[in-house]
Amino acid sequence: MLRPYCRWVLVLGLDTSSPAVCAVLVRLGDGLEPELLAESVVVDGRRHGELLACGVREVLRGFGPTALAAVVVGTGPGPFTGLRVGLVTAAAMGDALGIPAYGVCSLDALAAQVASGQPVVAVADARRKEVYWASYAAGTRVEGPAVEPPGELAARLHSVGGQDLPPVLVGAGAVLHREAFAGLDVLDEPLHPSAFALVRIAAARVRAGAPSEPLTPLYLRRPDAVTPGAAKKVTA
Repeated sequence: MLRPYCRWVLVLGLDTSSPAVCAVLVRLGDGLEPELLAESVVVDGRRHGELLACGVREVLRGFGPTALAAVVVGTGPGPFTGLRVGLVTAAAMGDALGIPAYGVCSLDALAAQVASGQPVVAVADARRKEVYWASYAAGTRVEGPAVEPPGELAARLHSVGGQDLPPVLVGAGAVLHREAFAGLDVLDEPLHPSAFALVRIAAARVRAGAPSEPLTPLYLRRPDAVTPGAAKKVTA
């Protein structure tokens, strides 16, 4: 249950769906625009656990975790190891502090960072020569999230030709595979989802005091690590 408040509450936002390890502290008031109080962003795809813990401590400096009213976290899609760091952290903090935790698709946050009247396709790097993507119209997700090679996504987007407004592509996946998206409008920034954008998307749920939600990760494909199979039978 959301802690009662008169004017505003503090919300922690987290995202580890990309190499950008993000933590933010946001002041959210009833009828007021969300206000970013502190932010930590470090781009390092190999140290999510270490960097997120440091980022949370940094943004909470001067307040402490007991001042929080809710936690918002990006649910991906993203690589298995990095993504679960943010989800486990949000779930643990929500449980320990007795506050609700809310999940938001990280691609939704990436698309929300684009100030454009055109359709938007948010594209994140999925490694293995693939991208995670979702498409948006008027701020609403209309397709995805999904994962596929950039060439297949480009062919899909070109096949929807004849639109009054062609889509704008945003995200590290679009920039990394810019050649595959030739003929389409690729923005140089932003590259990664913003945790502040996650909190803005979840603001209505926070204000309404909605109950905590299951934080379901959007992995979209199986992790690289698999359980070893049975030992092979050796014959003489």
